[in-house]
Amino acid sequence: MSAITFDRVTKRFDNGQEALSEVSAEFDSGSMTFLTGHSGAGKSTFLRLLIGVDVATRGRIYVDGVDIGKLGTRRMPWYRREVGVVFQDHHLLPEHTVFDNVALPLRINHLSEREVTSRVRGALGRVELLGKEHLMPTQLSTGEQQRVGIARAVVGKPKILLADEPTGNLDPQLARSIMKLFSQFNELGTTVIIASHDIGLIESMQMPTVYLLEGRMTQVGETSDV
Repeated sequence: MSAITFDRVTKRFDNGQEALSEVSAEFDSGSMTFLTGHSGAGKSTFLRLLIGVDVATRGRIYVDGVDIGKLGTRRMPWYRREVGVVFQDHHLLPEHTVFDNVALPLRINHLSEREVTSRVRGALGRVELLGKEHLMPTQLSTGEQQRVGIARAVVGKPKILLADEPTGNLDPQLARSIMKLFSQFNELGTTVIIASHDIGLIESMQMPTVYLLEGRMTQVGETSDV
């Protein structure tokens, strides 16, 4: 489990655009939180900073008390192994099987094939896709492809799970199913942050919510309070 703190974080890009401005927020270890706001509010930038893909212009981001902005190129890969990421567009490799897509981060980390097989089957079992590991992504439905993306994000047993609009391409029933999966991983102790603009879906989950407006944090609380 991991605690996360944003301390007056600002992100300004080279073109002068300020995607986040003086954002401060805390996420308890083992919590599940939604990040919402209009398109362009800064949700994706928030997650990219937490992944370590982007670096804050000002302010600090701490994970378990460690300033991730000071990890450097040698330590950053070790940090990223603790972070699973789910994207709206899956980012699956179409020429590889479901098994190989999920196994990819484990093989990058040079795990034995025996361990890879065990973990991949375990992850696919959690998203109810056992038996489809030898199919290609194009043979799956949109919802199944998203579940493969989730399996790949959690196969390394990350302490933090981030999702950027993970239900944006799904119908309401599939969206609820995906959110249930995130809740199950959270119940196992994973710290979960989900960026979404679907207020109705977020309200149905009744989870803490951080609301961004034009790069600034306007409110923290239950979605019904926003």
